[in-house]
Amino acid sequence: MSIPVITGVTPTAPKLILHGLSGAGKSTLAAKLKKPIFLDLEGGLNYIDCARTPLIKNDVVLSMVLTSLLNDAIAGKKEYDTIVIDSIDWAVRLFEEKAAGVVKVDNKGVEGGKDLTMTLNKANGGYGGGSVYLINLIRSDFLPRLSSLVEAGYGVCLIAHSERKSIMDSDGVDTDRIAPKIHDKVVDPFIEWADDVFYMKNDNGTRTLVLEGDSNILAKNRQGLTGEVNVADIDINELLTGKKGKK
Repeated sequence: MSIPVITGVTPTAPKLILHGLSGAGKSTLAAKLKKPIFLDLEGGLNYIDCARTPLIKNDVVLSMVLTSLLNDAIAGKKEYDTIVIDSIDWAVRLFEEKAAGVVKVDNKGVEGGKDLTMTLNKANGGYGGGSVYLINLIRSDFLPRLSSLVEAGYGVCLIAHSERKSIMDSDGVDTDRIAPKIHDKVVDPFIEWADDVFYMKNDNGTRTLVLEGDSNILAKNRQGLTGEVNVADIDINELLTGKKGKK
């Protein structure tokens, strides 16, 4: 049997997680990515000049939007180059509500009410069934959808808020670091999926991107970038190709 073999470097569209505290300028920076379309899950984009969807309120509508973008690319009608999900922690919350059985939504995205007493611990027979369902939704459905969009030529940027949490390092040791504010059950698959995880900070108006992680901050990249850069000094699109040059 002949096995197909791929050799050499194979560039792909960006797979980026951009995290930071509120007000750091994450969405403003993401608006400078190559021809972006924002999937609005928070309703906080009114003051940013960008193409965006109406507020997405449940996982069914989110799925419909992603499917539509993929179909556009397959049909050769792709209007945008980068899909920005703002924010991924709010998107995961929608999946958590689905896994817990909090919200009932029909196949057109119309909600039929919420049962706020439902939790992941109670759902799917209890005993962690809801958490397993959430993990399956992310690993077996959502992340493969994002990968299909990347394969179709879209860059994907996931904007996240930050929090201090325990994250497993490359040696399999849990460390307490500033990391994307994504549900503890599914944060690791997102970090593994992304090629680049940048932390954005705002120090008295000076916005900086941390490109590589340390014992305090979770960040990584596959381009061999080191240290941190002033946002005013870089073109984010060039940075994602391994460059640090000024605009």
